[in-house]
This record gives sequence, structure tokens and C-alpha cells, in this order.
Amino acid sequence: MQNEYAGTVLALVRALVVASKSGETLLEVADRLPMPASAARILRSAVGAGSISDPAWAGQLADLAAASSIFMQQLGGRSAFAALLDLGVITKAPLRSRVGAISEGAIGAVNAEGKARPVSRMSLNGDALLPQRADAIVVLSREVIENSSAASQAFVSRQLRRAVAKALDVGFFDTLLTSATPSFSSTGDHPTDLKILLDAVNTGEGRLAWIAATDVGNSICLLMDGRGDASPEGLSEFVGLTLAISPGLPAGMLVLIDGDQVVADIQSLGIDVARHAALEMNDAPVGDAGTPTATALTSLWQTNAVAIRLSSLFGAATGTADALAIMTDITWGSLASG
Repeated sequence: MQNEYAGTVLALVRALVVASKSGETLLEVADRLPMPASAARILRSAVGAGSISDPAWAGQLADLAAASSIFMQQLGGRSAFAALLDLGVITKAPLRSRVGAISEGAIGAVNAEGKARPVSRMSLNGDALLPQRADAIVVLSREVIENSSAASQAFVSRQLRRAVAKALDVGFFDTLLTSATPSFSSTGDHPTDLKILLDAVNTGEGRLAWIAATDVGNSICLLMDGRGDASPEGLSEFVGLTLAISPGLPAGMLVLIDGDQVVADIQSLGIDVARHAALEMNDAPVGDAGTPTATALTSLWQTNAVAIRLSSLFGAATGTADALAIMTDITWGSLASG
């Protein structure tokens, strides 16, 4: 199935760009352009009752749901959230469902005949895993999108995956890292810092993983202390636990999570394109809808560019207060073991 849906998302993006330029309907584009059969079926299904730009509606399309799943798997280690979910470190639960965590487990016992059987108390807490929307916007030249060469398609596909990965991580951490999350400032000594995080999260019953900001990941891979084969990008291992690097975390931050106490899911993508918008080409835009701020805008039409928006539905929640902890202001250097 992976081969069947591998290029579906990219084909849909290209078809939407061509349709916006030529004025053709998506059905006409699907009949004219060479594309995977799954992409053609999706374009023919996108009738007036809905739009593939809406991930909630698009999720009802079986082909787009399958293509979205394959696309998320292709993110690799770019998204710490998606990677840990795919590995099974983070517990997967369906969106819109009620989730709970066992705060006191049941007691098992072997009893002789006629003896009283112990009964333990089990309490559940949690709430609905509500869907949220993460939007990734990529601006590319129209020529590179419409180009059907393998090099062009590989370039566009890579840019789309990078944007979606960061949007998912930012949304994931914004959801989980709240004022109630246990937070510690770095002592400057990495063994002491690691011990603080482990004491805060490790119960001996869960599945732990580190998530590091990119600068912290750089420091960890240079520690040279034999605690693991750490890499400054993607997924690796540190202190015998999975280590994921994420650009969605602020600099100087390291997170330790207990995946058994974090439930999440990522569902269907929504795809939309624009050719006549004016955008602020800035990673940190100024102002917002409530406080308009004068800023330079770039016209997509004048620059012959196309904006692509990929929207994904995701949800994340923690079951207990000790599901994760964060360490901030980390400035570890290249240290040798003593």
C-alpha cells in the first residue's frame, strides 16, 4: 500500500496548482495529467459538498486518509511528535475519544481456597482527545511545482515534509507544555540535570524518551561520555532511551516524556493552494489580527510563486502530572567523561 500512496500528496498539490492557473476543474485536471490512481480518485471525489482543503472533511476520503498516513511516515525524524507516535513510544488513541490513565493499578494475588480475595481501588482520570489543526505554509515558484521531473518532485516533496514536521511539533509542544508542566533550570552539569528529569518522570513502569531542541541535541552528541549513540538530528539514543531532535522546541530545552502517559494521534491532511495572496515572508511575523502592524508583504502573483497550505488534524493529552518534565537554559558544552 505504501508504494500506491507514496506520491499521492505531491500529485494533489501539483494538480491544484495547475487547476488554479488554467481554470480547469479538478476533474478535468485528473483526466489530463498523469498521476497515481489514488490521487485521481481523490480529485474526482472532491465535489461541492466539501473540499480537500478541510482536513476534517478530507479525512472521510479513504484514499486521502491512507495517503496522509504514508506522508506522515515519510516525515522520518523531522518531526519528533510523528516519529515517537509511529514508534509506539507515545500512546496512540483516536481523536474525539475520551482518554484516561490508571493512577492506581489493580492488585493481582494468588489465594488459597476459602480465603478472602483482596480488592484494589482503580481510579481513572482524563478528558476527550480533542482535535486541533496544525497549518504548514510553503511558498515555492510555480515552475518548480509544475515541473514533472524527478528532481523537481523530490525537491517539492522535501519542502512539504519539512514544513509539516515543524508545524506538528510546534502544535504538539504548545498543547502539552503548560504552566503546570514540571520545569527546571539547568544546573550546568549534565549528569545532575539528567538525574533531575529522570527523578521527575521515571516511575519504572512507562516508556521514556528524550526530546531536545536542536542546540541541545548538538551538545548531547558532543558529550563523549558513552551514554548512547546520540545524533544531532532525527532519532537516535541517549542513556539507553530514544532521543528525538525537534526544531519545534525553544533553544536550550530538553524534555523527558513517559509515552505511556501521553496519548495522541495525527489524522488526515487538508491541501490548499493560493496564487494571488500577499504574504509576510518572515518566520516570526509581527502583529496579529487584533493589532495590525505595518509590514512588507510579498505578492505571490508578482513573484510567480504559489503558496501551499497543508493542514493536519492532531490531538495530544497527558494522563498524569508526571507524564513529562522540561529542563531549560541548557548550555552544556563538549565534555569528556571523568
